[in-house]
Amino acid sequence: MTGTLIAQIIGYLLAPIITRIYTPAEMGEFGIFYRITLLITTIGTLRYELAIPLTKRDSHAFYLFRFALKTTLITSILSLLAGVFFGLYKHKSLDYYLVLLLLVAAIFSLAFYNLGTNWAIRKEKFKKLSMAKLINSVSLNGSRVIFGLFNFGSFGLIISFVLSLIIGSVFFIYDFFKFNFLSKSIFSKLKTRVVRKEYKNFPLASLPHALSDHARDLLVGIIIIEVFSETIFGSFDHTYKMLRIPVMLIGASLSQVFFNRISNYFNEGVSIMPLFKKTVTSLFLLSIIPFLIIYLFGTELFTFVFGEQWMIAGQLSEIMAPWLMINFIVTPLSTIPLVFNAQRSFFLIGLITSILQISGFLLLPGLLLDNSQEMIVTFQIVTWSQVLMNILVLLYLYKIVAKQKLN
Repeated sequence: MTGTLIAQIIGYLLAPIITRIYTPAEMGEFGIFYRITLLITTIGTLRYELAIPLTKRDSHAFYLFRFALKTTLITSILSLLAGVFFGLYKHKSLDYYLVLLLLVAAIFSLAFYNLGTNWAIRKEKFKKLSMAKLINSVSLNGSRVIFGLFNFGSFGLIISFVLSLIIGSVFFIYDFFKFNFLSKSIFSKLKTRVVRKEYKNFPLASLPHALSDHARDLLVGIIIIEVFSETIFGSFDHTYKMLRIPVMLIGASLSQVFFNRISNYFNEGVSIMPLFKKTVTSLFLLSIIPFLIIYLFGTELFTFVFGEQWMIAGQLSEIMAPWLMINFIVTPLSTIPLVFNAQRSFFLIGLITSILQISGFLLLPGLLLDNSQEMIVTFQIVTWSQVLMNILVLLYLYKIVAKQKLN
């Protein structure tokens, strides 16, 4: 959490500079690239990275590491070929192919970074995780400023993102090759197949859930651009990222430690309920004041910190604050279904949540009579539908933990 805190502080400090050298539209273009990367990377790893901390033996965990890396490589090559064929068919310019190469590099680097992160969690190398996050943040935000000053536009944001992933992945290369060398004598395709079968719920249940989330985010981005504009999507994407910073600041690190802890508790037959209640209470107390301030003064804060061109983002922050506050509480707990093998039912809830969000952005603008307020009302309705669904998710997770059978 300390490493993540420092990394996010760097992002906070440089954000007012970055938002003054990039327009909301440029941020929106990068947002689409980022969401495509997440979607394809998730397909590549088949979510096996989440099983790495759960396996009983290091060798079994590494079988999943290697297999996920191979499937990602295949997915990256297929994505490149598909992109080339599409580019030739549409007679795309040279810039398109350059972005395509950056996309493939981002997919493989992000996959390796995620796999290495979960391997480090398994081995409890939290200092290495902290350093990786810190260097990732410095390279990402520093290069954004540099490329922005030279007027690279959205292309500069894309290059910065890819460079930061490659640099962050370097921290896990040594561990991979070291264990790869040691495991060669025991590695076999049969053993890999057995381990894959043991953790088949990750590609069968967790993967559809993750894909639905990432596909939803991508579709929402495309819909907002088509219905409103790239500027509105850039403002929405910036607001979403800024209000999700507490999730990244505390929630992501807490989620990794929480995942490790409940995995051990589950295997040892220790009740998870006290930890669940303590985590929910702590997250609520941590979030109530900052999100209340955003709810009341979001427009003024965003305009002052990020510049006048981000006023719409400030308006959206006031609307979306309740949604992302409850999401801040729920996110670190979302690993519970992985431990309790309840991914399928959790996927159905996530699917309903995604459908509500997509339907809101797709249908509401056409149904609203007051065109001057259709954007505001659309985001208000979508926000409160997401608040309701997140509350239901929290109750669902409580129910799973309450049913835990103890030794």
